[in-house]
Amino acid sequence: MTAGAALREEFGLRGHGPVLLLGGASFGLSALAWAAHPAWTLALALWLGYVLAFGLTAGLGWLLLPQRWPAVLALVALCVLLGAAAGWGLELTLNAPLLLGARAGLHLGFVGLLLFVPLGQAALRQRALRRVEAERARVQAELQMLQAQIEPHFLFNTLATLRSLVRQQSADALPLLDRMTAFLEAVLPQLREPQSTLGRELQIVDHYLAIMALRLAPRLQYRIELDAALHELPLPPLLLQPLVENAVLHGIEPCESGGQVLLSGSLVDGALQLCIANTGTPPGQRRRSGSQGLALRNLRERLQALYGERACFSLEADADGTKALITLPISSP
Repeated sequence: MTAGAALREEFGLRGHGPVLLLGGASFGLSALAWAAHPAWTLALALWLGYVLAFGLTAGLGWLLLPQRWPAVLALVALCVLLGAAAGWGLELTLNAPLLLGARAGLHLGFVGLLLFVPLGQAALRQRALRRVEAERARVQAELQMLQAQIEPHFLFNTLATLRSLVRQQSADALPLLDRMTAFLEAVLPQLREPQSTLGRELQIVDHYLAIMALRLAPRLQYRIELDAALHELPLPPLLLQPLVENAVLHGIEPCESGGQVLLSGSLVDGALQLCIANTGTPPGQRRRSGSQGLALRNLRERLQALYGERACFSLEADADGTKALITLPISSP
């Protein structure tokens, strides 16, 4: 919003028209009983001075379209002077007692207060709105950056595996290529989307695990156990895939005997709780690489930016393996 937009917003007739009409009707109805009283004349003069200043500000604001605050303040000050002078002149005409000229300051202060205070409030609202929009743009940019930092190394590894299978004329080459194509068709549109659903994210995870199962077979088994009724719940895009990738790369792949990845979820106390558990390399023997730390840091930053304190993430290790737990509110971020 520009200064001119704030001026037109604050002095538009749509919101203030009924108030002005109500004030005019009140003076019209009270004229029969109070028209001869000096206080009624003063109130009428003050009111008409304000109405004139307001009307001039609204009309000139739309006509001149000032965009900078110095021009807006000069315009409002001019309208305040004209409205206060008109109200003071009207009171002089109707009453004209001695020392009435001392009330010129009263008219000026009254009209100025009623015009400059709303304008100041509009300026504060505009400033707060700009801060909110700037913060929203910053958070959105950070989310897009974090969202795009999905580790691509498994793509290169999968392509290398595919090349090897093709050279060997293996029967697994075509299923791997099909899964790879399905994974890319599912994941690439999500890089540009601000919102997804649990069902779409599970589809991406299923394609990824199927690719890795073809690459690591028979060392990788996986299960996805979630109620279909939860699939329509909102979920940030690509929130689960990095965690599942970490489970495979740091839990299953280094282990000669392999292991299992289990993705489960349920509603707990009105919140969605997701668990990615994996066996394989014993927890005490796992090495936390830089890519794993980046993925976890990105996840925490995304959850904080999207949900604040309403979401939580934890990583638990025991004798059976490692569990990544995410708790999210059911409402959209």
